[in-house]
This record gives sequence, structure tokens and C-alpha cells, in this order.
Amino acid sequence: MKRVREREAAEKKRREKWSKRLKQNMNSNYTYASSIGQLPGGYAGSTISTTTRLGDSKVTINGGENGSMRVDVPLIVDGRDVMKELDEMRDVLLLLKRDVDMEAKYPRLKELKDEYERALEKYKTFDTLKESK
Repeated sequence: MKRVREREAAEKKRREKWSKRLKQNMNSNYTYASSIGQLPGGYAGSTISTTTRLGDSKVTINGGENGSMRVDVPLIVDGRDVMKELDEMRDVLLLLKRDVDMEAKYPRLKELKDEYERALEKYKTFDTLKESK
């Protein structure tokens, strides 16, 4: 048990040192390139490589318990623009384009959207019943 506690303490110290060094690099306003190598905790085979200018980055990551990631440039995966694909799916599925900020400002907009969706489902059900007769 003593060896286990010693290893845990050494790992904790290493993690704190790594975290402190990473925070220093992230807070600096300069161009850097890094290859962090193997990631701890079940990410075997994964590697992170970054090159960015932190002062004017178009990708921001806000870590923490309720963190977020903001990408202000096109997100291309395997040559496909993710947002364009999502827009096309929304159009094919006949989903309404929503403006959440306006809905918050004008609650009636959300009520109208919900009312429209209920009516649309009702008419789809009627059409299905007519076709089945």
C-alpha cells in the first residue's frame, strides 16, 4: 500500500506540473507548436498537435465543468463542411429555422412555432389515415 500511495503522489505531482505548464503556454500570446504525445486516462493511441496564434484564435475552448468550445471558422471534416451538412439536413427534414434570441425576446414566436408543429403533425396523421382507407 505504501508503494501505491507513493506512486499516486508522484503521479499527482506530475499532473500538477503538466497542468501548470499547459496553463502558462495557453496564457501566453505567441505562436506555438506542440505535440503533447500520448494522452492519459484511456486515450491510448491519441495524439494532440496544435499550432495557433492565441491572441487572434478563431477557435476558443472554455474548459471546466460546464465548458464550451467556439469555432468561428468553417468546420471541415473529411472535406465536408459540417454546418452546411446540418443546414441541408434541416431543410430536407422541413424543420423551421429558429432564432432563439428572438424567441427569448418575443415568447409568442415560440408559441407559434409549437402551434405550427402540432398542426403539421395533425395533418400528417389525417393524410396517413386517408391513404390507409
